[in-house]
Amino acid sequence: METIAQIKSQLKEIELQEETNQKEQAKINQRIVDLEKELQQQNQQRNQLDREALKLYTRAEELRPKLDKLERIANLSKEFLELHTECQDNQDLLNTLYSSVSNISGENRKPVVTDIYIDKPESPPSDRANSQPKDNSNYADYSISIDDIKKALPNAEKIYQQLVAGYLEEYKTYQNYIIDGLDLVWYAVAFIAFGRSSYRKMSFKYHPDLDGSEMAMQLINTAWSISQNFLGDSDEEDTML
Repeated sequence: METIAQIKSQLKEIELQEETNQKEQAKINQRIVDLEKELQQQNQQRNQLDREALKLYTRAEELRPKLDKLERIANLSKEFLELHTECQDNQDLLNTLYSSVSNISGENRKPVVTDIYIDKPESPPSDRANSQPKDNSNYADYSISIDDIKKALPNAEKIYQQLVAGYLEEYKTYQNYIIDGLDLVWYAVAFIAFGRSSYRKMSFKYHPDLDGSEMAMQLINTAWSISQNFLGDSDEEDTML
């Protein structure tokens, strides 16, 4: 009888150990499933980070040349200011310096090294009226070119040079911003040549509430202010912004 009881006790103990073993195996299997799921999530996150890193690298490669160009422009502007200061007492050197300013609009301008002489702007030629938009309520197609300015204002080159020198800080602020092929100073010369009507047309054309932008409107208003200072007229009641 004692042998049977001992055997039953041993079997009971074995059953308990097997049950405990099965529970531990279930825990381990569940842990493996959880780890595999976490690993899959980590792999997905790693792939996402890899894609973002590639985008950041591509963006950085696009920005580096732009930064290099801006640094070169800043250095050239600094050198121009230093040369401008050094040449203040020598008109011939100043004229040469003015004539070396690149025409950002892309038109090749011949250097002018004669003494700066500013005439009052002449009236635009009669055929200029043909280029004005017929519908005064829509100025989207209105444009001004450097050739138009020169036809209306024979001394436009000299005025341009003087305004660049006189408003160098404003010129530097907008030197990378060109609208319809004209920079800040060419717009000022255009307003000198064509007057208030051209300013109003451009203001409507590039107003931020229409098809323009804040930056474009600032450039137009700054050019108008420069033109009025040049003409000795401080009346700016028509400033759009």
